[in-house]
Amino acid sequence: MSVFAYPSTVIVEAERPLLDAGVDLMARASRALAHFCADVLRESRGQIFGSRVCVFAGPGNNAGDALFAAAALARRGAHITVVTLFDATHDEGLAAARRAGAIVIGFPSMDVNADSSVEAPGQSGAAVGAHARADVMRELSRSDLVLDGILGTGGRRGLPEHIASLIRDWRHSAGTSTAQTLIAVDIPSDLSPAEAGSDGRIHADHTVTFGGLKAELIDPRVAAFTGTVHLVDIGLELHENQATAEVVDTDDLNADFPRPQPDGHKYSRGVVGILAGSEEYPGAGVLTTTSAVNCGVGMVRSLGSQMVAEYVIGLHAEVVTASGRMNAVVMGPGNPEDEYVHACVDALANTNVPVVLDAGALDMVGRAESVKGTWLAERPVVLTPHAGELARLLSRLLGEIITSSRINADPIGWAQRAARSSGCIVVLKGHQTVIAAPDGFCVLPEAGPASLATAGSGDVLAGIIGALVATFHAKNQHEPPLPERELAHIVGLGVLVHNAAGRRAVNAGALGDAVAEVAGELIHGGSLIE
Repeated sequence: MSVFAYPSTVIVEAERPLLDAGVDLMARASRALAHFCADVLRESRGQIFGSRVCVFAGPGNNAGDALFAAAALARRGAHITVVTLFDATHDEGLAAARRAGAIVIGFPSMDVNADSSVEAPGQSGAAVGAHARADVMRELSRSDLVLDGILGTGGRRGLPEHIASLIRDWRHSAGTSTAQTLIAVDIPSDLSPAEAGSDGRIHADHTVTFGGLKAELIDPRVAAFTGTVHLVDIGLELHENQATAEVVDTDDLNADFPRPQPDGHKYSRGVVGILAGSEEYPGAGVLTTTSAVNCGVGMVRSLGSQMVAEYVIGLHAEVVTASGRMNAVVMGPGNPEDEYVHACVDALANTNVPVVLDAGALDMVGRAESVKGTWLAERPVVLTPHAGELARLLSRLLGEIITSSRINADPIGWAQRAARSSGCIVVLKGHQTVIAAPDGFCVLPEAGPASLATAGSGDVLAGIIGALVATFHAKNQHEPPLPERELAHIVGLGVLVHNAAGRRAVNAGALGDAVAEVAGELIHGGSLIE
């Protein structure tokens, strides 16, 4: 089901009342972390007893979570080594680990390649540092599981060089095994989207985070550092209106996909108009219309040329070409001719019918004929660009050159900027599709399969989104317009349908047919099993 993501400051504030009331949140977090680690060890080596666990301990509370969890594992027979990386760490957690039998190695912050005034009898400071480094590398090389408790949400970006160099050596060493599991506690240390110097940063297999999903963890650019993110409930009261993003998956699709009601009829199920395809690209009209028909909407109207309509009706006799009521309109796939675009705009005058703009229709955004106060401003608008299309749109809206490489370097940030600048819901298509509302709120559907990277896939997605928006708008047409966040959620469901169909197809023609299979399972079977 939907998981909402919050700024770290919101989560810290939600912890405060419980801490003031004497609730031991660290005990809850460390207990859950220990259970998770135990499950990982059982899966990887069959048992906890005799396993080797190494803890990177920094100065903050995430080190405390890691140390208390390590103490619990030690009591179940695991061998624990704690590596303290700063002058101080979480005292109570370290004491608990020591009592449980943990070995503690102090890794010095000195430059081990230079002379130091800190010396052991008969040894230079450099020799002491080199010896500690060797001890740490030995423990890392034979560990089954490593816990990253170096820096938490309050940590500065950039690890100190003595830590970064240790991580680089560890990552490059022959002893680092694929069977070894690295778990980040709450958030990976030095979590930043920047790729520079990434060899000296934590690359976790799993991140176990507590209380609420941190917004930093859902950025598509950090997946290589977080691994799989697991959220542990420790009893915080967080409200959805404080969230900055929502992550949706198949469970949300099963719960929220619109199903026909016993007293429903074709108009109550929604009518979507499709203006797609042209003499040059008739296939786009077929793909967009097919996916809309197959998504369970009450009626589909073909709004384009007679030639495209003939192709469509040859495949879907139920498609209507006559004018009439509509609950949403899809415009743009296949660059329909201007005369049909103008006719569609005229038909939408004095209505609040939502529109989905794709491909060529994106050029309408920000033009003089579609600025605030005209037809686009009177209704909810969904834009569905890929990175190249969004770059062209933003270059026009912002008056500066924006490239697709810049978009791909920060998909959430640019989708949010486009949504703010246009006043529209922006669906930035890609392996990890990002849906941004004008207020900055984002919906992130789970990533789709690589098979969706094929010609015509975007046309299919536009038809799905249009059908779902029409269905929900039909249910609420006598109410105020759908709130932007709710509309973004609906669009997210459309992306999930597209993803599910993509797992059953290898080209766009088959993809449109697979939409019928997905919708059929959701409507008749009650749920989709992935």
